[in-house]
Amino acid sequence: MANLKSKTKIQNALVDCLNKTRMSSMSVKMICDEAQVNRSTFYRHYDSIDSAISITISAYFSLLFGEPYKFYLKHQSIDESQYYISNNIFSHVYHDAYFYKTMFQQYSNFELLFKNHIQQRYITFFKDTGLENDMLLTKEIVADYIASAYVGMIHSWILRDFQETPETMARQLIILNSNGPIRLLVEAKKRQRD
Repeated sequence: MANLKSKTKIQNALVDCLNKTRMSSMSVKMICDEAQVNRSTFYRHYDSIDSAISITISAYFSLLFGEPYKFYLKHQSIDESQYYISNNIFSHVYHDAYFYKTMFQQYSNFELLFKNHIQQRYITFFKDTGLENDMLLTKEIVADYIASAYVGMIHSWILRDFQETPETMARQLIILNSNGPIRLLVEAKKRQRD
């Protein structure tokens, strides 16, 4: 328990330090002072600041999706699974807003890491459902599109200081993913003429 507590303190301190200073100026001493732990405690958990950041990001990312395949097996519905995944992601980002806001602002590779994580999780989901070979586009292209939409919407949502609820964001993303932006424009044009 003490190990987990000190690791959590270091991860929280790392994010705090990253929020206050540039990555290139950060030191192990700075993180340890913020976490109120000694250097040996830091090095018991991490080899370097880079490994601490990588492990911290992975810890947050591991909470994003929930268990989409188990959900899909139970409900056998892509629509319900899509909402389950989307709602989990937006709720998680909202709950851990400080982390995501800090990482988008201060860690230059974060956007790409975030997109790649979401893309890989969707590729896995497509494989798990057994639908990957019956899609009109490759699973990689579809997952890339979905991941890009998530990261773009989440980044904008953070910049708007979370004006919408996670549920609203999830539903908006589902509308875009289900209909595509061009189809939405075509339908809007038709309604405008009527």
